[in-house]
Amino acid sequence: MKKLEGLIAAAHTPFAKDGSVNYSLVEKQAKTLLKQKVTGVYVSGTTGEGISCSVTERKQLFDAWVKAAKGKLFLIAHTGALAMPDAQELGEYAAKCGMDAVSVVPANYFKPGSIDVLVDYLNAALEGCRKLPFYYYHTGMSGINFDMEAFLKKADGKIKNLAGIKFNYPDLYMYARCLKACGGKYDITWGIDEWFAGAVAMGAKSAIGSTYNYSAPIYYKIADAVKKGDIAKATAGMKKVCDIVDILVQYGGVAGGKAMMAVHGLDMGDVRLPCKSLTAAEKADCVARLKKIGYR
Repeated sequence: MKKLEGLIAAAHTPFAKDGSVNYSLVEKQAKTLLKQKVTGVYVSGTTGEGISCSVTERKQLFDAWVKAAKGKLFLIAHTGALAMPDAQELGEYAAKCGMDAVSVVPANYFKPGSIDVLVDYLNAALEGCRKLPFYYYHTGMSGINFDMEAFLKKADGKIKNLAGIKFNYPDLYMYARCLKACGGKYDITWGIDEWFAGAVAMGAKSAIGSTYNYSAPIYYKIADAVKKGDIAKATAGMKKVCDIVDILVQYGGVAGGKAMMAVHGLDMGDVRLPCKSLTAAEKADCVARLKKIGYR
């Protein structure tokens, strides 16, 4: 089973001033990521406000990324949705339009009550995209907090296209157990930027995160420092990371990240409700502080 390597950006979805998706900006996003040596893109996930977009918008976004990436970026389509028919439609379209893999956050209003039910749910959601590798999206935001080692053991052989987990959960012990589960066959890609150095030390070969959109070089330097045992350099890099995350925490996560994309000449627009958009002054503060911290 091929395993991912390097940094995969959880891409922001660009919105125009009228609130519609600005698909024309995706090509510039792709070029910006390639310049930073990013290896892939996670499309329509949390950072991409996928759940706040319609099925039609998400399908068109998949198309835009396939066209912009030109085969140079590994594209993972998040196809999770509250309604099963929507998740199935998105999965089927991801396979049809040329995405490289799919990922699902399960429905989190009516939640799966056990790992067995979760496996059944995922198999139904993946009905139309069996040929694509599947990465389960484990995040505390979903409220579905099963032990992921137990999930892998239950899902092994039952979810035929299971490739691994997008592990967005602050538990390095569970992460380490997942790396070893089922003989180490599954690809467990790290998902919390501010814990990056620890995950690399535990054996992470790839990571999916939002701040890689504008500051990927910092993380490559941290990974290199950890591998060389240069703790001082790794610590200095992680201080930058945490300073950047402080900005996101202050300004509502996605909204702050969108504002910081301006350092690369990208106007990503505002966020959709119920997320809170920033004022012009707040956006300028995000950019000024990122520049002061340094993002390369």
